[in-house]
Amino acid sequence: MTNENALIIIAKYPEKGNVKTRLAGHMPDVKIVGLYKYLLENTVHKLRAIAGVDTFIAYAPGNAEGYFSRFGLNLISLPEGDLGMRMFHAFKQVFHAGFQKAALVGADIPDLSEPVIQKAFELLSHNDIVYGPAEDGGYYLAGMRKLVKDIFEDVPWSSDQTLKKSIGQAKKAACSVAFTETLSDIDTIEDVRKAGLI
Repeated sequence: MTNENALIIIAKYPEKGNVKTRLAGHMPDVKIVGLYKYLLENTVHKLRAIAGVDTFIAYAPGNAEGYFSRFGLNLISLPEGDLGMRMFHAFKQVFHAGFQKAALVGADIPDLSEPVIQKAFELLSHNDIVYGPAEDGGYYLAGMRKLVKDIFEDVPWSSDQTLKKSIGQAKKAACSVAFTETLSDIDTIEDVRKAGLI
């Protein structure tokens, strides 16, 4: 550990049927996998060396370490379970390693940039939880300065209520919440077209 801040990029092994499943039927499988690989590599390239931040890739499934080791970053193997439990596991690992603040992002947000990450860590100086709202009602970034399990429980993942319910859980846990800018992630064929990726 060289910094107080940890950035976690959560990622899946890019194979047919495992990534971007909502694009199935709209694009050939090989194109879907290729798109995910492009988004992942682009995200890692942009966020791998932010000043004051140690970057991790939290990956699934557990046997994909060989693939993700190519990026030369710290790795966290994710357990089985829903998205909330996997995110909580990743946060737990970095806090137990001694980091003071942590932010987790998806690998499918084309406009995600270093300034957005820096802003999230700035906001964590004065807030317990930070979210990066996604246009579809979910979030592309979650940050915290202490481990709060509640925000990952009883949340409908991949729905237009994901962020709203997560904020409710944070408030119930008496946590202060702040937000970075709203961005689009890539889930549907409309998202792909809008981002100019086909």
